[in-house]
Amino acid sequence: MAETDAKRAQWQKLFDYLLGNQAAWIIDVGLKAELFRTIATAGPGGIREDTLAERLDYQPRYVRVWCRAAYAFELVDWDQESGYRLAPHMEALLLDATDPQFMGGRLQFYTALYEDYRAFPDSLRTGRVWPRNEHDPWLLEALKNLTKPDAVVVTEHVLPQAPEALAGLETGGTVLEIGPGGGYALAHLAKRFPRSRIVGIEFDPSSIELARRTLEDAGVDDRVEIRHGDANELADEDVYDLVVMNIVLHETGGPAEYRNVLRRTRRALKPGGTVIVSELPYPDSPAEYRAHPVYKALAGVQIHEAQVGCGAITQGELRALLEEAGFANPRVADQPLPTRFIMLAEK
Repeated sequence: MAETDAKRAQWQKLFDYLLGNQAAWIIDVGLKAELFRTIATAGPGGIREDTLAERLDYQPRYVRVWCRAAYAFELVDWDQESGYRLAPHMEALLLDATDPQFMGGRLQFYTALYEDYRAFPDSLRTGRVWPRNEHDPWLLEALKNLTKPDAVVVTEHVLPQAPEALAGLETGGTVLEIGPGGGYALAHLAKRFPRSRIVGIEFDPSSIELARRTLEDAGVDDRVEIRHGDANELADEDVYDLVVMNIVLHETGGPAEYRNVLRRTRRALKPGGTVIVSELPYPDSPAEYRAHPVYKALAGVQIHEAQVGCGAITQGELRALLEEAGFANPRVADQPLPTRFIMLAEK
């Protein structure tokens, strides 16, 4: 009997994984097809399936299928009289990129990894590296959406813990973002600090193209410089008041490259300048991977990270790297994102 109960519990665990996968794809569809946003626009009064289909010019049959799936997974609520409305807090969690708990971009990023999971059995044999710019172009867009809350967290939660740096940017300073990807943070920094000069260096041409579109759409393309460059070859000296690396250091190579990039970053800062390094909070021991849901998610995302040639920097390793590079006062930032480990330090 005990063995039967244990087997049933394991079956339930696997079935729950299946449900989570389905829910992620239903969310992905709802975001891409503007279904969630249209339901949100309808407000607390709700919207019926046929009205939703008509408003978006979609096929009623498919709208009905999606709505009922979204209801089953408690993403929307429903009643006979008024139809569908977003479930509590879903508007903020799925649609508001300024909310530190924004999950819309995160869920879309994870569904965008389908290519990597499909390719992994072959990669196990070949060991090939498959750069992001050779993936479906949507992956870069999804990555931009994933990191949107990070920009707000950096300026509104982390920078206040470096008050001199914050004050300098308010009056006019120079900021470098290494590896800005799709450019969302560059646009945010330009709007947040209109008196400061904002610079981004990006290695991937596809990301540069996306970033330029992002900056143009935000109306700040005339105030932000983005250039092609490799962080491992950063040659600037005593130029920047702030350097930001958001989920980038682990993409620059291995431990030798991490050390090189941080040494070059320190050289690029003005005396007293601040560096902010945000990384994925990998635990220092494999034994910890079951200790927190975030660690489980990170273990899963390594299927992608490894195939695109990225490494993994543990929390302890990041502290040691900053100290080794000669930074002063390296410290952990207090911030609301459990999926990030952010440290500050000064030159």
